[in-house]
Amino acid sequence: MKRALSVQLSVLTILLTTLLTGCASQITYEEHTDAGSKYILANNITIIVKENPDAGLAAIDVLIRRSLAADGDLPGLGHFTTRLLLAGTEKRSRQDILSEIESLGGTIKARTFAEYTEILIDIPSNHIDTAIDILSDVLIHSTFPPEEIEKERTLILSEIASKNDQPAVTVEELFMKTMFEGHPYQHPIDGYAETVSRISRDDIVNHYRTWYVPNLIVIGAAGNVRKDTLIPTLGNALNKMQPRPTPPEVIPAPPRTEPKTSTRHMDLESFYLQQGYQLPPATHPDFIKLRLANAVLGSGSGSRLFYELRDKRALAYSVYSIAPSVRSGGFLKIAMISRPAVINDSLAGITEQIERIKTEQASEDEIAIVKQKIRGFFFLDHQKTTDQANYLALYESVGLGYHYDVEYPERLSAVTAEEMQDAAQRYLVNPQLAIVGPFEEATIS
Repeated sequence: MKRALSVQLSVLTILLTTLLTGCASQITYEEHTDAGSKYILANNITIIVKENPDAGLAAIDVLIRRSLAADGDLPGLGHFTTRLLLAGTEKRSRQDILSEIESLGGTIKARTFAEYTEILIDIPSNHIDTAIDILSDVLIHSTFPPEEIEKERTLILSEIASKNDQPAVTVEELFMKTMFEGHPYQHPIDGYAETVSRISRDDIVNHYRTWYVPNLIVIGAAGNVRKDTLIPTLGNALNKMQPRPTPPEVIPAPPRTEPKTSTRHMDLESFYLQQGYQLPPATHPDFIKLRLANAVLGSGSGSRLFYELRDKRALAYSVYSIAPSVRSGGFLKIAMISRPAVINDSLAGITEQIERIKTEQASEDEIAIVKQKIRGFFFLDHQKTTDQANYLALYESVGLGYHYDVEYPERLSAVTAEEMQDAAQRYLVNPQLAIVGPFEEATIS
């Protein structure tokens, strides 16, 4: 009995040693910091791991660095391809993929953004191996069945048509068209009815083969995962993927050198408007200063825009601002919903607050309060395991590095009111404005 147990343990040791040795041969780089551990496999897939043994779930977030520029003359191609990633592989149908994950208490999503495609899996940690098997199957063996393509085409065309009844979506797309005229980001992520209608299966397969390559993949993993077993499992599952040269991932956005306004009439009771300013990419030293300016302007109910235009003057039903972290085409955007009777006052109010942040240095008390608020939002945004995995992958793919996830609060704390004002003066110029609403009820001055 003891000899049998000894033999079993020896076999297990050999298998484990083989697995770890095989994995070691696949790793070309690794580092370990407070933010997590980074590994680069031989095929150039980057993996970031943040262990949390107290979590019950494990999350794997895969980002493929392909932007809207990859759609070429077929806007919506990347989105169409993403929608079909879970439609079937060589050994699994769409129903197999979804039911296998759901039967284990997990979820799987595939989504398209302007600068990347995401595959996100959230699952009880004891089923992480199954999740990785499904993930590798989708990344390597998706088949894009013709019947699934036509089903998805019908759904996408229906969703595009429904935008005519969605002013928030309409103004968002009009804003992007205005902000990025002459750049691929001017197009809707899901494309146009005309382009979606003529996308062929060959277009989809070629897009998949061109862009779903290991040198463009960053994987964030967080929760109850162990890097000493996760990395070998991922490495063995994805080692068949071979790196290939790809076209440029992003194209620099053309500078906005003068103000511009775009309008569209819709039979509504309110005006929807978005006004933006061109910012540098997230890797630029000025970007963190402008993130602070964004928080002062329109982050939360205590921000200047919310207090001055909504609470104090009742000019807006809602108002906020955002400044997303991107690799190219950065912007700060103010979004507002306002009544026709006060639309011009609302626009003037936005201008007043932009000029104020450029001409009046914020007080130390205001800056301290805003920084504390951002720190609070930062920690709230990291409550979910899926968010933790996403931030690791996102910061790495943007070019800031995964360690930025723990550095961000301190970097923000180091920005002074003077630095914020200086950055606002240089970047918050030449506003790009999009307005949707009942133009027969008001004249925009």
